[in-house]
Amino acid sequence: MEGKEFTPQEVIEKFENKISEATKGLVSSDEMTQLKSELSEIKGLAEKDNAEELKLKFVELESAVAGLKELNKETPAKKKSLIDLLKEKANQITDVVKSGKGKVEIALKAQQNPSDIGDRDDYATFLAGTIKKPVRATRIIDLFRRVSVSTEYVKYREQNAVTRDAKVVVACATSTSDTKTTWVNRTVQIQKIRDFVDICIDMIDDYSFVASEVEQLVNESVKLKEEAEILLGSGNILSIDGIASEFDPANVLAPFSNAFQSATLAELTAAMKAQIFTFGQENSWDADTIVMNYNDFVKFMHQKNSEGDYLLPNFVMAGDGILNGMKIVTSPLVTANTLYVFDSSKGEILDRQGATLEMSYENNDNFEHEIVTLKVVERLQFHVAQINQDAFMKCTDIATALTAITAP
Repeated sequence: MEGKEFTPQEVIEKFENKISEATKGLVSSDEMTQLKSELSEIKGLAEKDNAEELKLKFVELESAVAGLKELNKETPAKKKSLIDLLKEKANQITDVVKSGKGKVEIALKAQQNPSDIGDRDDYATFLAGTIKKPVRATRIIDLFRRVSVSTEYVKYREQNAVTRDAKVVVACATSTSDTKTTWVNRTVQIQKIRDFVDICIDMIDDYSFVASEVEQLVNESVKLKEEAEILLGSGNILSIDGIASEFDPANVLAPFSNAFQSATLAELTAAMKAQIFTFGQENSWDADTIVMNYNDFVKFMHQKNSEGDYLLPNFVMAGDGILNGMKIVTSPLVTANTLYVFDSSKGEILDRQGATLEMSYENNDNFEHEIVTLKVVERLQFHVAQINQDAFMKCTDIATALTAITAP
């Protein structure tokens, strides 16, 4: 700056450029706005004759700003803002300006506003993962043990007819006996559950989450289908609904007609458990599971008598959803007003092939269109020996059954 005279406007412009360089990352947008406001107050007051002195004052202010930048590096917590420094020098600058005849013009530069970015939400922080739609848990298939098998057909042997004819005799008296048993071999065929989906290879390459989430999708689909078939059945997989006998309050072996005062699901499931226990000669079968609709469970838990007292006694319902010694499992697969009671130890899932994922381009015109097919296959069968199928019972109309077991 030595050896050259500056007009006030040149000094202001030079100072403005220097201030921009010196305060990068130091001054907030609010402070810069205040600074421009302070400079605007002295606009139009400078005179040409005082240009040199005005120039020197601005140079002095420029040095103060540089010092502020260094101070910020060393002790950022104690730094003065740019507007504070400007106010300290303001009186000196104003005195010089008032004594002159000329005019200082300050050109305020263009400002970038948030609206200049069209879609600002494109630059947002992206949270990890994908929020999934609700899907039911496969609680029912987890009730049964899995047995690995290595062939499509599985055979087992069970007793077909049994006669026990022991007799009481006196001393060495002659006796007869018709005790006898016969056996029968039965055959179980493994069935297949399959699902698949086509994906564009570009999607897998371009979006890291696609492959894993689609793989999870088809695996879930197969498991959900497996559980639906085991409970309700629609084809060649044995189902609980298909083998379960209907609860009959009037069954002569274990009658429960008009047996309870103010009967609830506690009494109904106890009666079903008792019938299963009786049918198994009070030895072979002991029901340990209730599968029901969740809304029916909630209604049952909050039933009250006319006095407002809860009907469910503590000695019947234990913690963790244990009713009459049976675990309560809820599922949206179970229709409201129905339930199942059974001995889960009498069922098993025969696994020929666990859920297996395969990928292939060799399907229709996949190769031509860069499409890959993801396929999940599972081979299994739900198995309950015919003799043990009476360990499964259902009630297809809870309301009617409650009326039947309630004393008039």
